[in-house]
Amino acid sequence: MIKYLVWLQLALGAGNQRARSALEFFHSAENIYNADFKTRVSSKLFTKGELEKLAQTKIAEAEEIIAVCKREDIQIIGITDEKYPYCLSVIENPPIVLYVKGKLPVFDTVPTVCIVGPRRVSEFGKKASFSLSYRLAAAGFIVVSGGALGTDTFAHSGTLRADGITVACLGCGILNDYLSENKALRDAISKKGCLISEYPPYTAANRYTFPVRNRIMSALSLGTVVVEAGQKSGALITARHAYEQGRDVFVIPGSPNKKEYAGSNLLLRDGAKPILDASDIFGEYVERFADKINIEKAYQKPIISPKNEKSEKNNQKNEKNSNQTLSNGAKIVYNCIDKQKFFPEEIKNTGLDSATLLSALTELEMEMLIRALPGGMYEKCEL
Repeated sequence: MIKYLVWLQLALGAGNQRARSALEFFHSAENIYNADFKTRVSSKLFTKGELEKLAQTKIAEAEEIIAVCKREDIQIIGITDEKYPYCLSVIENPPIVLYVKGKLPVFDTVPTVCIVGPRRVSEFGKKASFSLSYRLAAAGFIVVSGGALGTDTFAHSGTLRADGITVACLGCGILNDYLSENKALRDAISKKGCLISEYPPYTAANRYTFPVRNRIMSALSLGTVVVEAGQKSGALITARHAYEQGRDVFVIPGSPNKKEYAGSNLLLRDGAKPILDASDIFGEYVERFADKINIEKAYQKPIISPKNEKSEKNNQKNEKNSNQTLSNGAKIVYNCIDKQKFFPEEIKNTGLDSATLLSALTELEMEMLIRALPGGMYEKCEL
């Protein structure tokens, strides 16, 4: 019964590596609950502290959580449930239960990519996260991120803008009011995809809940994309989990002179795959998911950033194509484009490094001055 799995996770805590071993040894959570202290000790599976928690945790606590979830329309999916994602079940320390608000995708049959980066993300990082998630979602990918401010917000928003499915893995309970400013986004995610947590509904976030959460994000995904990462960025934890789980790690390259890319560049040094746009990810998985990935669809529509949505609807071309707000790098690149259709490497005499060039191209695309084409090519838009 689900209440015993909820009880077991309450007692042992999220991310406990011995939980699955205990289930295998005792054959069920109910058997662990009914076992006496001596039997639990003789299994040699639990620490002294865990034995105390197993004895102290009441089944009534689990029953109360189940009642709250039923009232708030939150699913509880146990590791023994057929709905439980296989890709998550095979990691070393899978969650014993998942709390889900919305519709849980069948991750094992649909290409899924995780996008991570800092909360205090650069302007380029915001645009890259938004545009990359938009392209992936339009092509048929599920996009996973953490529901936080910064990179996560733009990853979820880009997916929703493309009418795609996105999943937010939370480092707190689904009903906790952490990051109340993102409540509207979480509500939108739960309607189009889902919110996932292994923490009971009202659990507060703390410094430990997020690193534990990160292993779920990487495990649900074929690969993890690091948009930006400083030397101590939490995104590096997700990347490490991805490596340990046998998943791919992708990195958007950045200048070695910028501290916000220090961690990113270390990942590249250690074998992560550099990406310049969504086509680099499509190429990795299109053969495996030929019936699910539609690359042409990814490029059928231009990416409309939130600030340009109104002008696009009103077709105010002079306003939306104004270059008054472009960065200096974007202006330099636009002025150096001498062909209607071009590859990034064909743009000469900019004096910009590859990271800044990529940033400029992303900005120009968001401003609808250029548009991306399949195969890594771009095209100038008509003014």
